[in-house]
Amino acid sequence: MPENISWEPRELAQERWFRTKIGPLNLILLRRYDEWRVGTVDHVECPELPSTGDLADLPRSIEWERWDCDDDDKLVHLLPAFPDKPIVAKPNTTLTIAPKGHALFYLGIPASIAVRGQCSGKMQTLTSVATDNLSKTWHGDRSEGEPCYSLRTRARRHFDSSDWLEHDIIVAVDLVNEGEESFAFERLFLDLGHFSIFLHGERLWSNACRIRITEDEEEGNDITYSPKPLGAATEAVEIAQARAGKTRRSTLRRAFASVIDVIN
Repeated sequence: MPENISWEPRELAQERWFRTKIGPLNLILLRRYDEWRVGTVDHVECPELPSTGDLADLPRSIEWERWDCDDDDKLVHLLPAFPDKPIVAKPNTTLTIAPKGHALFYLGIPASIAVRGQCSGKMQTLTSVATDNLSKTWHGDRSEGEPCYSLRTRARRHFDSSDWLEHDIIVAVDLVNEGEESFAFERLFLDLGHFSIFLHGERLWSNACRIRITEDEEEGNDITYSPKPLGAATEAVEIAQARAGKTRRSTLRRAFASVIDVIN
C-alpha cells in the first residue's frame, strides 16, 4: 500500500517536510525559507524515516530540486500523472483477432507523481517524478518514428488487481478488427495525452478507449475515448485531467507497427 499518500492539497509549514512512498519511489517535500524543495531518498538506506518531521530529522545526503516561492505560500498538491512519452505494450502471448471481432486488454502503466506548489499565491506544477525507470524505445521506422517507453508488464485479457503493482494506472483498451483478414496482435503503441486519471478505492484507473484496426496502417487507427473507466470502476472519481485535454476521438498512426530498437 502507498504510504502517506493523499491526492488532496495540503499545507506545509516552514522548516517542515513530509514523505510519500508509492511503489519504489520515496519522495520528500520540504518547505524552507522562500523555497519548495523536492528530493528522493532510498528506503533501504533510511527504513526508519518517519512520514513527516523537522529539518533535523532528514538525511543530509538528499539532493534537492528547488523552486522559489513567497513566505505566505503553504499549499502543496501531489497528483498522479502518466509518463511523459507514449508507451509500447505487448500481450502475454500473440492473440489473433478475427475479422469484425474485438478483444479487450488491460494495461498497467507506472504512474509518475506531479508535484504542484503554491508560488506567489498560485498553484504551479514544479516537477514530475517517475515511480519506475522505464526502458526507452523507438516506435516506427528510423525516418518517421518517435521515442517512447516500453512497458515491463504485459497487456492482459482480464483484470485481476494482484497482477498489477500498486502504482500502476489501469487502462482498458478494446481492439476492434474492422479488416477482412484476421489480425495478429503483438504490440500496441499508445499516446497518453488524452487519458485522464481516476481513483477507485485505492487503485488508479484511466478512462477506457477503443482502437479501430484497419488494413492500412498508414491510414491511421481511429481511437475513441470513453468518459470513464470500465466495469465496476465506472464509479471512479477523476483526480487528474488529461494533459492534452479531453477529446472523444483521435487518430493513432501506425498503432501496431514494429518497434525498431531499445534505447536503454
